[in-house]
Amino acid sequence: MITVRDVLNRPPFQDAIVAAGGAGLDRLVHWVHVGEIPNLGEFLQGHELVLATGIGLTGANARSHFMTGLIDSQAAGLVVELGQYWDTVPEDIVARAEAAAFPVIAFNHPVRFLDLSREIDALVISQHHQVLDDLESLSLHIRQALLNTEGSKRLVEILHQTINHPVWYQPRDLPDSPVILGDWHVEPAVPPEPALNPTQANHYVRQTVMVFGSPVADLYVAQPDTAFDEWLYLAIDRTAAALAQDIIRVESLDRTRRREEMALLSQLLFEADPEPTLCQRFRSRYRFSAQHAFRVVVAEPKTPGFKLKPPSGVTIAEFPETDRTIFVAIGPLTLIAGFAPSSARDFGSGLGLSGTHDDPSALHRALMEAVDAAVVAHLLHERLVDYDTMGMWRWILFTPPQHLRRLVMEPELQPVLARPDAPRLMETLEAVLAHMDSKQAASQALGVHRQTLYARLKVLRQILGDDFLDPPRRLALETALLVYRYLARKPDAAFEPGRPS
Repeated sequence: MITVRDVLNRPPFQDAIVAAGGAGLDRLVHWVHVGEIPNLGEFLQGHELVLATGIGLTGANARSHFMTGLIDSQAAGLVVELGQYWDTVPEDIVARAEAAAFPVIAFNHPVRFLDLSREIDALVISQHHQVLDDLESLSLHIRQALLNTEGSKRLVEILHQTINHPVWYQPRDLPDSPVILGDWHVEPAVPPEPALNPTQANHYVRQTVMVFGSPVADLYVAQPDTAFDEWLYLAIDRTAAALAQDIIRVESLDRTRRREEMALLSQLLFEADPEPTLCQRFRSRYRFSAQHAFRVVVAEPKTPGFKLKPPSGVTIAEFPETDRTIFVAIGPLTLIAGFAPSSARDFGSGLGLSGTHDDPSALHRALMEAVDAAVVAHLLHERLVDYDTMGMWRWILFTPPQHLRRLVMEPELQPVLARPDAPRLMETLEAVLAHMDSKQAASQALGVHRQTLYARLKVLRQILGDDFLDPPRRLALETALLVYRYLARKPDAAFEPGRPS
């Protein structure tokens, strides 16, 4: 990066003076241009150091047009030769230059513009070579990081160490944490539109990391200077390209890993007697030792985007299917025994959790347990059901619906179900059994006055007998109510609540 100050330090400029705009000596110089016409600014691209003798600029209007064009086009500065056309730098040029911090360099004697141009061109070319050398060094470190699979954080660190500017790397996938290096007082904004090339705005430079045409992250570099030099542009662009390569590599490895994982899990989950080699592969892949265990979670029905959030030390293997997702939680026995899906509250209903197992050959059995638990959770509109706490439900699910109806439900509940007020009496019976120690709690659960509850209890005693709340009979009624709830919600049970079958 060459500035006007750097040019003044070169030998041909040792006897030059800064006639105006000394505050702008840090303007960048990209090239040299010789010109005297008033509308010269229309032909400049920015950062040119303009050499002039003053010919054709003797009038105030011409000088005003000339200076406006240079300043508006972001030229680096003006170098003038005094003596032949101007004895001194005109006051109107000095005033405009001071107001815009636009350097005006003057020679009090004739100079060869060819010598000045050659000196500055050599400096610019040397600087370009230095940029290429620095870029090659940066590229070398990036290639080494990519080959060593050191990850995106290391790539961002290399850029930060190379350019010595604060760097902020923000993945667009929200769960991914940003990489922040250097001092940032304000978090940079992430506009929806991608920056396909390094773009300067709000004291930083941004470039979007694109993968197969989609924006996946944004790379920011703090740039307090108003000028945006070529080296910074190339360094950011090269790093963004490397980040895209690393993301593609990680995604490719993840896809391969998921394919291998799904092939392994498919055989272990759906084969009741898997080959010992499959169990050994499972142990090796998940570092499954004698102190480890697993539990299976079934999310049914399938919810797009639903993920389990495992505690530290627990690995989650995912097996998505068309209408459900199967998860296997793997880790130390002490953690797995107390494992429960932390995202269950965000799911709705239908999560089933198996018991705890320590033998990979039991994955199929664990899946069946989780499926049973998911069925109960779905039927009862529960978010999560744990197989270990299912109690009577394990037997209910195992028994054909017709046997449940004939042997369990009808002998106990048929006298109630045959009545016109069956729904109300069933609701009352369920509340009373759930609140055996408090009639007040039962009436509150029903939303009725206690006298109303007593009236309903009198009817239930007449139908079911005076002993219906005694322990043996109560157990039979509670089991029958579970079956009633199960058959009422099970689509293929061919049972309509409130009517005799």
